[in-house]
Amino acid sequence: MPKLAAIDPSPDSIISLDGKEHARLRRIVAGAFTERRVTALRPVIEARVHELLDELATRKQPADLVAGLAAPLPLSVLCHMLGVPVTDHDSFREWVPVLFDLAGKGPDSRARAFRITYYMTKLIGEKRREPGADLISALIQAADTEGKLTNRELVTLSLSLLMAGYESTADQITLAFLTLLHDPARADGLRANPDLIPSEVEVILQTNPSAPLSFSRAVTEPVQVADVMIRPGQPVVAFLMGANRARRNSESSAMGAHLAFGHGVHRCLGAPLARLQLATVIRLTLNRFPRLELAADIDNLRWKPAAATRGLAALQVRW
Repeated sequence: MPKLAAIDPSPDSIISLDGKEHARLRRIVAGAFTERRVTALRPVIEARVHELLDELATRKQPADLVAGLAAPLPLSVLCHMLGVPVTDHDSFREWVPVLFDLAGKGPDSRARAFRITYYMTKLIGEKRREPGADLISALIQAADTEGKLTNRELVTLSLSLLMAGYESTADQITLAFLTLLHDPARADGLRANPDLIPSEVEVILQTNPSAPLSFSRAVTEPVQVADVMIRPGQPVVAFLMGANRARRNSESSAMGAHLAFGHGVHRCLGAPLARLQLATVIRLTLNRFPRLELAADIDNLRWKPAAATRGLAALQVRW
């Protein structure tokens, strides 16, 4: 079973914990992802999408939609939420991929892992001295005034939020445009009726998700699945893509009834934010480029090597 190479999910991270400890961390972070707070980010997201589309429009065609739009958008949004200074975004963008590298165990991966961990520790120190209206400052307040978080938990939680919200959203944006541009009539339908975009986002999440598998979990009691008995302590992963397809083929499946964001107590807290980014970037991009189309043979697209999520290394487009 593959593991994150340089930074595996820490045993005391929100991703790994269960029970009371998981509930404690989840309650602390949940306030940042309420519908009201996510909606308040809409102008930030729209402004950043417009900036990226302006930059993309100046590039020679064909241009890479991953590098020009899908990857920088969610990182900018997360940096805004966490309170990472704009001057540090480029360095942050260079270090972040180590969180999703399943194969790299060399000195470069270890060096980048050290840099991003050191940076986050340093940023937390700066936010403690000069707090702002960002998520890290709010977490520090919970740690310092309410005694709810240790310094280690502060660093681990900040990195976990980054890991959960960046690569998966970047890849999902890429896969959304791959889906729509492979079927131009579908894209034209959304241009003509943008109110259909939120429901289209749900269809894409269900049929072409960036997270094909769940995180591995250990079984706590015997479970019978068909003719297989899974024993306590054995690791399991859920094949989310397969489960989504089965739900889509079910007559009782409701809109949004998919597992793209997980299920139960570990369901992704950032689901509303991911949905907002997807709907916004689809709407503004299709409107900005009425003739946007794929510039590469769909059978020859470059998929990313082993990583925590599935996505394309590049998506060449023209307009």
